[in-house]
Amino acid sequence: MHKRYSASLLCLAVGVISHAQSTGIGFKAGVQASTAKAILVRTTPIPGGTAGLYVPWGIAPMVELQPEVLVSTLGAQWMEPDGDTYTERSLYIQVPLTVKYFLSNGFNLAGGYQFARPVSAHVKGTEGNRSTIDRYEALDHGFVGGIGMDFQHGVDISLRAYSAMSRYHGDDDALFAKHRSIQVTVGYRFHQFSGVPSRRR
Repeated sequence: MHKRYSASLLCLAVGVISHAQSTGIGFKAGVQASTAKAILVRTTPIPGGTAGLYVPWGIAPMVELQPEVLVSTLGAQWMEPDGDTYTERSLYIQVPLTVKYFLSNGFNLAGGYQFARPVSAHVKGTEGNRSTIDRYEALDHGFVGGIGMDFQHGVDISLRAYSAMSRYHGDDDALFAKHRSIQVTVGYRFHQFSGVPSRRR
């Protein structure tokens, strides 16, 4: 099953690059705060980061379709009822697909959906540091949305939130933990493919 989900993510990534001949491509990176939505147990955010490629594809004068392939850290600090705390961190390959609508020549609203696959995960607490990747579901998915500012010289700034619709602990029948994150990224469109008309007027 893990191989099937990996193949699906790879196909999405190939699809991103295959559309590059009609648009541009850039690199983005940033910081984020992530936590988990769960029942019965309190959680608090922890810092993390994200980086990867994005393809802004102008499909209308004020609209862009933007696929991405990112490597991101997620996790949360857990506080159990007895007072014990532990920190859980994970590394994901994420493939978000957003639609950006421009309210002006640069300012935009973005929304879409994201699929992701866990690469590694570990917990650090009173019992030490141990791997927990075997507990994770092979596929994480949910909604993304936010605001951004795209500049004509190629720099793109965005503020985005992610809310997972799937729980990520496959053996969890009590907490139903779901990823939540908010991120600030800066991107640079380092190549604009020839023959592409201006996406905004």
